[in-house]
Amino acid sequence: MDDVDFALVNALQISPRAGWSQLETIIGVDATTLSRRWSRLVDSGLVWSSCFAVTPPEGPRRSRGVIALVEVSCVAGERENVLDRIAPTPSVLTIECTSGSRELILTLSFRSVAEVDQYVATELATVPGVLATRTHFSRTFFKEGTSWRLGVLSQSQIRALNALPASGIDAPARPTPLHEQVINGLAGDVRRSATSIADEIGKSVATVTRAIGQLLYAPWARTRVDLAHNVVGYNATVMVWFSVPHHQLETVGAGLAMLPETRMCCSVVNSANLTAVLWMRDLLEFDALEAKIARAFPTAQIEDRWMLPRFAKRLGHILSPTGRHAKFVLPNPPALPSNWHDLP
Repeated sequence: MDDVDFALVNALQISPRAGWSQLETIIGVDATTLSRRWSRLVDSGLVWSSCFAVTPPEGPRRSRGVIALVEVSCVAGERENVLDRIAPTPSVLTIECTSGSRELILTLSFRSVAEVDQYVATELATVPGVLATRTHFSRTFFKEGTSWRLGVLSQSQIRALNALPASGIDAPARPTPLHEQVINGLAGDVRRSATSIADEIGKSVATVTRAIGQLLYAPWARTRVDLAHNVVGYNATVMVWFSVPHHQLETVGAGLAMLPETRMCCSVVNSANLTAVLWMRDLLEFDALEAKIARAFPTAQIEDRWMLPRFAKRLGHILSPTGRHAKFVLPNPPALPSNWHDLP
């Protein structure tokens, strides 16, 4: 990937369905070239995109899903076999390989705590090669991949992207069955054409186009553009677990979320009650970053640190051992909790 590719990905992280002619004006590269480059990036597995539902904050409590992080210890030499067995599971959203005393960390989404427990105890724990599991139930997400940005565009370019015409200001308070169909249609490719989705669900192109415009600005939907981070220069990923006094959780979590290196940050139910995933260009950066965090948040005690040398699945997208996109499995959770997004 070169500078134009990075600028294109950054632009689509901000405005995922911007037209090529709109991006031509902002990036300064002709529309045909941008379209061709995007197709190349997607076809090579370097870049992919997602669309998913979240429960509106004002929605009924019973409708909100549960997110859990689950450590998985494997029999020596069995990690890849375990990966192959669990990766197709729709409610296993993300799988990361780890260093240390466990081999995998999974992100699960289910309707309830009981359903998480049942899956872990009766399905995950019985997969051949699984030695042990440990579950951490999430509480609040201060940051996740939807809001992570490459950060290569200028402020004027970002303002121009944010100023593009919005067609979804009339989005309803909650998604309709049509919106749910359209979200599923965009789930594995946020730039999929309205015509293709309309043909699939039996609606008019105009109806689908309007629904897409609405969900792009609605509080109950999210879009994101991901990339094979290890292939494009993010060579060190570390997961850090903190023990933070309860009354400072919001402050520390929000502060960590503001760091450009933070990919994910959430509070969990455990003695180590806050965790963050950090993306860096080189592991040598971690010493300075850890010192910076310690100075800013002296009461946040680091309990553990893991390397994450490989992402095997990310929000339904199964990745190859080299980190490139391989296939998509439509997630089958309820709408993700409303805390699955950045806080102010």
